[in-house]
Amino acid sequence: MVFELLDERIRKVLRAKSIREPTGPQREAIPHILGGENLLLVAPTGIGKTEAAMLPIFHMLLRAEGKGIKCLYITPLRALNRDMLRRLEEFGNSFGVSVAVRHGDTPQSERSRQSRTAPDILITTPETLQVLFTGKRLREHLANVRWVVVDEIHELAGDERGAQLAIGLERLSVLAGEFQRVGLSATVGTVQEVANFLAGVGREVKVIHANVIKEMEITVQGPGVSEEDKDLAGTLQSDPQLIACMRRGKELIASHRSTLFFVNTRDTAEALAARYHVWDEGFPIGVHHGSLSKEIRVEMEDAFKKEELKGLICTSSLELGIDIGSVDFTIQYNSPRQVTRLVQRMGRAGHSVGEKSKGAIVASTPDEIAESLVITRRALSGELEESLVRERPLTVLANQLVAMAMSSEVRIEDAHAIAARSYPFRNLSRKEFDAVLEQLGKIGLLFVGQDAFRRSSRGMRYFYDNLSMIPDERTYRIRDSGSRGVVGSLDESFVVSFAEPYATFITRGRTWRIVEVREDELLVEQVREIGSIPSWVGEEIPVPFEVAQEVGRLRRLKDLRRYPGEEDAGSRLNEYLVKQESRHPMPSDELVTLDVGKRMAVLNACFGTRVNETISRMLSVLLSARLGESVSVHTDPYRIVIELPRNIPPSMIIDTLRSIRSEGAQSLVRLVMKTSSYLRWRFIYVAKKFGVVEKGADYRSVNFSRLVEIFENSPLFEEAIAMVLWEDLDLERTTAVLRRIENGEIRFEVGSLSPIGRAGLEHSREMIMPQRADHSILVALRNRLEDETIHLTCLNCSNQWRTKPRDAPKRIACPRCGGVMIAALFPFNKENVKLLRKKNPTEEEGKEIQRIYKNANLVREHGKKALLALSGRGVGPDTAARVLSGFYENEDEFLRDILSAEMNYARTKRFWD
Repeated sequence: MVFELLDERIRKVLRAKSIREPTGPQREAIPHILGGENLLLVAPTGIGKTEAAMLPIFHMLLRAEGKGIKCLYITPLRALNRDMLRRLEEFGNSFGVSVAVRHGDTPQSERSRQSRTAPDILITTPETLQVLFTGKRLREHLANVRWVVVDEIHELAGDERGAQLAIGLERLSVLAGEFQRVGLSATVGTVQEVANFLAGVGREVKVIHANVIKEMEITVQGPGVSEEDKDLAGTLQSDPQLIACMRRGKELIASHRSTLFFVNTRDTAEALAARYHVWDEGFPIGVHHGSLSKEIRVEMEDAFKKEELKGLICTSSLELGIDIGSVDFTIQYNSPRQVTRLVQRMGRAGHSVGEKSKGAIVASTPDEIAESLVITRRALSGELEESLVRERPLTVLANQLVAMAMSSEVRIEDAHAIAARSYPFRNLSRKEFDAVLEQLGKIGLLFVGQDAFRRSSRGMRYFYDNLSMIPDERTYRIRDSGSRGVVGSLDESFVVSFAEPYATFITRGRTWRIVEVREDELLVEQVREIGSIPSWVGEEIPVPFEVAQEVGRLRRLKDLRRYPGEEDAGSRLNEYLVKQESRHPMPSDELVTLDVGKRMAVLNACFGTRVNETISRMLSVLLSARLGESVSVHTDPYRIVIELPRNIPPSMIIDTLRSIRSEGAQSLVRLVMKTSSYLRWRFIYVAKKFGVVEKGADYRSVNFSRLVEIFENSPLFEEAIAMVLWEDLDLERTTAVLRRIENGEIRFEVGSLSPIGRAGLEHSREMIMPQRADHSILVALRNRLEDETIHLTCLNCSNQWRTKPRDAPKRIACPRCGGVMIAALFPFNKENVKLLRKKNPTEEEGKEIQRIYKNANLVREHGKKALLALSGRGVGPDTAARVLSGFYENEDEFLRDILSAEMNYARTKRFWD
């Protein structure tokens, strides 16, 4: 047995923990690690990967001589570090191996102690590794490193943090000599690419892709809306469909012991948590995300472990292998957007070896249901997204050249060799390298000589300001005025645009009122109401091209048998598709449809987030050039919404799209990018990482045009272009789509605004209406009002019939007697018409009779328009009369007044509740 290869002291600890048999991955990995091989282990969550890596390293540590750090354990998250410290200390303390953690939250006293007496194993992050190279003692300790473990390696391989780590490991190999490398991951789509990233150039890596299938039981649910949900929506200032999903989530949490409730963004986490607390203050649910303070996050984790909380709403902050107790169920609100994310998140339930992972996706709309079904099928089939490593990110190269010079002068030849040994920079030419080095010299971060370079005082400041490659925005602390404790942080963009005394916002799942705005913090107090939801940088998760294409194929074939959806989800999706096909063509993987409205068009295209974004940018520029006026666009994975300055023939849009040739797409995209907001954001990020712009500078105050003018033909500008192409757009797949259009494999059809096109205008993922609703929101409002079921009652003959404002004629009369005094009532008050026959009504009943007659007068005078106004939530006859008496230049203003009335009703109802 594999465990027999390990030191007796280790086997003793394993027996004490009742671990008798190795798991499959442990059985495969341990001999190779003991044999000194570099290794990438890919295995499901909760299958013992950490022990597979660390048990053989503990074995070799017990035989290793000398002092200093012998093993580095690198993770992408501080929270994972804390958890790993506890787990490894349990082993280390048993046989005298010291373990410590070092990251941004580590107290100075602990850092000093580590410098004096280094631990055998140091758990850290890629950013803190950079600092370890700077101190004389720390460098001496690092010289003893023999093993490096990179946990959750998939989180690092594809981004700039990973490229920074890759060069960092090559720098470490110069300092310590060659060491053994071990990578761990549960979700890797392209295994060899990640193995190459781990190894660098010229090293072999053994790949173990464990054949242990961790059973997952995932269903997709799409709860319908009840009358109770509609009533509660007013109280919670939200959409009834969201309330239906919250109700289903609450039921699932109540029926399990410990549930993680995953959402895709921090603002969604806050919106849900706040509404649960207003709905039911006693409901044991918490919230956890990266913008909460460390103290709050630890408090939430501990309360969840102790089962004081039955549910914990969280983002990717708890997606990775952090131990947060015995989770027996996982909920994902709406589609997770990517297969790898679903696998990671669902794997958190049944985290122990041999346990089945059980969970559900609770989806709010038919689009969300379809996407969730596709992602779930792909997850259960093991069809993960590709794991790709970006080549030559020059911001990282600039950062690492300054970092190399922090401790001593560096030979230029050596620096190029170190960078080129890392996998992301394997194709780095000397010309490109020299251009970056020359740029750093011009900026003043380095003194560059003939054969060597050294740091400047400005370079030292730059280094400590730019340890992390994560895009930064200035943040403000949130401080509780009562306890004086820090609650969390807010990004500058939210504070500048929103924060003022007495304004309310949500964080930690609670609402806070701003008492005072200070230079770097907000002083707040807690209140019991619904506030505004903060915004944070870098939230949206792109939907891959392959997922969007399968959603299109699902629409075309309408065969749900392969997909694990519950009956409510299947019926809602089928209803949506039947409604689409009854009057409109069905957009799919082979058909793009163009829905045309008034000064607006929706291109329904199942190409995913980045391809649609790429196409939309080119289309916008070309249409603007043809019309001589600005054309704005916004996209989602299934649509490109085009807002036009005037009505144009649909053929102009399709012809313009067809005019984009696949062979010319790259040059057109580069031309388009020069005026895009993407380039502005990325260029200023690059400028900060090159030290051209100070870290704390407000990007809105930066003269972007002047920067471009100065650096247009420099490595900075080329890096910004490359970042947009990698992070925001998808030129490769867009070119393939354009080629399919040219070959006739993708067809076009034109029609009026369809249910699928309309869904793109409804902003279904927003939790609260914006302060000023734009046209697309008002279109969505009108569609909702037109679909309300109304019970019309003739006050002359008492005839009752049902209709919807959409189907009603302009002037309304009774089909039985021809009467025109028709009251528009709803399921909750339709029985009140009986009061008209009552001989001696009470005072309250008399008031209700008056309201019914006022209602009927409005319908007689305004017809269908009155039905729209009365369909607003909480809009009674008095409010409707005020709205209907206004003079409106256009329908948007009329709808905006109805929306305002709905919001006033919601606020009043909340106050009295």
